[in-house]
Amino acid sequence: MIKDNLSSLVERAFEEAVKANELGPIEDPKCPVPIVIEEPKNPEHGDLACGVSLKLAGLARMSPLKIAEALGRQIDFLLPSLPHDSLRRFDIVAPGFINFQLGTAWLNQAIAQVIHQGDDYGRAHLGDGKKVLVEYVSANPTGELHIGHGRNAVFGSCLSNLLSYAGYKVDQEFYINDYGEQINQLGRCCFALYLKQNGREADYPQEGYPEEYLSDFVQQVTDQYKDQYVDLPIDQGGPLIGGLVKDIILQNQKDLLERLGITFDTWFSETTLHKNGEVESVFREFEKHGHTFENEGAYWLRATELGDERDRVLRKQGGATTYLANDSAYHLGKYRRGYDLMINIWGADHHGQVPGLKGAMKALGQDADKLQVILTQIVNLSRDGQIVRMSKRKGTVVMLSEVVDEVGRDAVRYYLAESNPQNSINFDLEIAKKSSKENPAFYIQYAHARCCSILRRALEESLDTESQNINPPIFSAKDMTEMQKSWGDLAQSAQFDDLYDKQDNQIVFHQKALVKRLEAFPAEVIEAARLMLPGRIARYAYDLANDLQKFYEVSRVMTDDLSVSKARLGLIFATRQVLANALGIIGVSAPERM
Repeated sequence: MIKDNLSSLVERAFEEAVKANELGPIEDPKCPVPIVIEEPKNPEHGDLACGVSLKLAGLARMSPLKIAEALGRQIDFLLPSLPHDSLRRFDIVAPGFINFQLGTAWLNQAIAQVIHQGDDYGRAHLGDGKKVLVEYVSANPTGELHIGHGRNAVFGSCLSNLLSYAGYKVDQEFYINDYGEQINQLGRCCFALYLKQNGREADYPQEGYPEEYLSDFVQQVTDQYKDQYVDLPIDQGGPLIGGLVKDIILQNQKDLLERLGITFDTWFSETTLHKNGEVESVFREFEKHGHTFENEGAYWLRATELGDERDRVLRKQGGATTYLANDSAYHLGKYRRGYDLMINIWGADHHGQVPGLKGAMKALGQDADKLQVILTQIVNLSRDGQIVRMSKRKGTVVMLSEVVDEVGRDAVRYYLAESNPQNSINFDLEIAKKSSKENPAFYIQYAHARCCSILRRALEESLDTESQNINPPIFSAKDMTEMQKSWGDLAQSAQFDDLYDKQDNQIVFHQKALVKRLEAFPAEVIEAARLMLPGRIARYAYDLANDLQKFYEVSRVMTDDLSVSKARLGLIFATRQVLANALGIIGVSAPERM
């Protein structure tokens, strides 16, 4: 990468300057501070810049400008070792910056690298094949998914894509909370609704789930089974009707998630933990490690000994197990499946459960650092600047399906992926439907479609507006195939020399900016994966689309000079590829026409 090349150049210059005793008392030839290559704030100062001299001033007991001059002298000696025309020039400027003006060699190599690697461009080996389990959504099967579930779903899906792209072996899992009081309550509510839909009187549980959340699902059971179960007692009818409704709800959730391009390797049922005796087994494991005690008929985890703020109940006085006990059995199973890293994506309202679960894993003799919990904040929906607080169909909660129906899959995925999970999202429904730069999802997709259009037009006849004659295509399909092969030939990267306008510095600036953005994609992937922030890729794609737009405004792609046209088409081809790769990570489609 270009920044890495420049960083290595400055590092070598530092080493030579130390050997020449040009950096005061510094004797170690290894630079003691990071060498960072950055974009200068003023583009007139150069393509890239290094300010390491400012960080060395105290150690060298010299002014930053003197340090930069010493480094510059060594860079001068090293320039002949670089590929021809890698650097056009460099300047030393106060208070101590080294500004670099790129030549064409590294830029050309970057374009060729994109085309050479194609769909794999940007893939990294950061994960080195480590096994990762990402558990997300994991909503109770007691109703339709709402927009908050949607944020977790999209974030989890994008993070899984990103980690896979960065070299991890990723499994995705949905934990079905289908055991305990919430399922019993579901059964009581559904049976009451079932009786009412069949003309029977029934008291709906006052503390139950809102009727409007369940009525459509129960109606499907009523439509299929009619009044077949109306005479069952509640202790039989509740579990039966509740189980039928639970399966319908779960299928509804699966169908909706698939509409969003989200699928799971495993749908793990909490019920199986109890059927298979894993919950009881985990109690024995706790006892084996000596971190439990009994008090007033309840069974406790000594969580304060493990870094928690309070001890936690595992089994209540009446014998019912707590969420922590069930989660402990579930997560111990994850460890035993051999994952190197387990990531849970939870809503922020679950933050109080994190210390208890971490402590439980320590109590079970596991490495708690292998378990990471990412908490997501709320989603605020708005329309024309006004907060949407009520769902027309469901009354109190905005359902994910309603948002998908209104703005489409791609907009939902982009907007729910783009933000840092620690920040709340302000999702404007009207902006998400616009066909303009205001809507980032559309803007990026349009950039990809524009690249496809430019490449198609190179193969089409054109109308001469003055003579009204039809001109033949500039390139044939065979020409395009041969050009694509040559574009991806790293040994022929000098063919892109003709990309840059020799007369207009402003045009050259935008051409270089676009290439530099393409070249930065692999580093963006690594950084996004390291920080577990797939939103960085969404924002990168927007910046790339913006650089393409600026390039397109000042540079004609098809010119009277075939070599220039060929070089610029190569840049468009590379841009299309990187846009597609970035969109693939965030799960947004890359249309060829819009």
